[in-house]
Amino acid sequence: MPIYLRAPEAPAGGPDGKGWNRLSLNAHGGLPSQCALRPRRWGALLESYDTRRARWGGFGPCINRGDCGDCPVRKAVQEHCTVVPVNASRVLVRVESIFASPDKLFGGPDGYRLWVTAGPEDQDYRKGRPWTWDDSVRVSGWELGRPYFDEHGEGFWLERTTRVPAFGCVIATRPYSSFTRHAFRVARCQVALLHCSGGCTHDAELLNALSHACPEPDGANEDRVPVRWTQASEMTPPSTGGLRVHVDVRPMSVVLSVVEGHRCERARLSLGGSGWTVERVRAAGAALHSHFTGK
Repeated sequence: MPIYLRAPEAPAGGPDGKGWNRLSLNAHGGLPSQCALRPRRWGALLESYDTRRARWGGFGPCINRGDCGDCPVRKAVQEHCTVVPVNASRVLVRVESIFASPDKLFGGPDGYRLWVTAGPEDQDYRKGRPWTWDDSVRVSGWELGRPYFDEHGEGFWLERTTRVPAFGCVIATRPYSSFTRHAFRVARCQVALLHCSGGCTHDAELLNALSHACPEPDGANEDRVPVRWTQASEMTPPSTGGLRVHVDVRPMSVVLSVVEGHRCERARLSLGGSGWTVERVRAAGAALHSHFTGK
């Protein structure tokens, strides 16, 4: 896809025959070509997802004289992924303009800082490392949401997808001769164990979806799961065809079994820790049901 955005040319005419008048600074300095992988606002970031629709004007300057094949910006997008350091289904990225001089009267900002926050109410976000606009292009597994404006400034939303695991959740896979186990650890404590009978028939998106349901570090422990057996029905996904998810609430844990037919168990998920609420168990069951039924 094209990423080199050539600067627009002025129509012929004017006092100098090149479209400029004597008062135009463009007649002396010209307009720089831009790179579609260096957005400087939300609309340009949206266009950078598919650079065929990118237009000159909302991006940073080209730094390699149009040689896209050997460009460090393009190489960074391909090889270095920006990690979103928040475990949430959506995050708000606030955009802060930087001015080198407070008395500056003309021109735009000298730079930008992008701050990843948990939402509009999160006011303690400056302890983290700020992004640049170039960092925002390298985010993988998150979809760009709507722009956001309030009394503090502007920003935009990022929506998490199952192409990326939850931040802070480590997934360890160990294959055996007749089954495979996937352990989910939060704060070095195992909070879930997925047992797949035979070879795994799922992809990485199931593991990522299950990690999204895992509890926060304060709920990652060896305490009993705080749900009751009477709540099993509200945590059970609806059956589809011959496949169902059975929820078994035990004294210290909850076990979700993916059963095909009457007795064929395809997978078993064991959950442990005080952070497993009804909503989180329901989300884990929905992830199992969705990926094994393909719906």
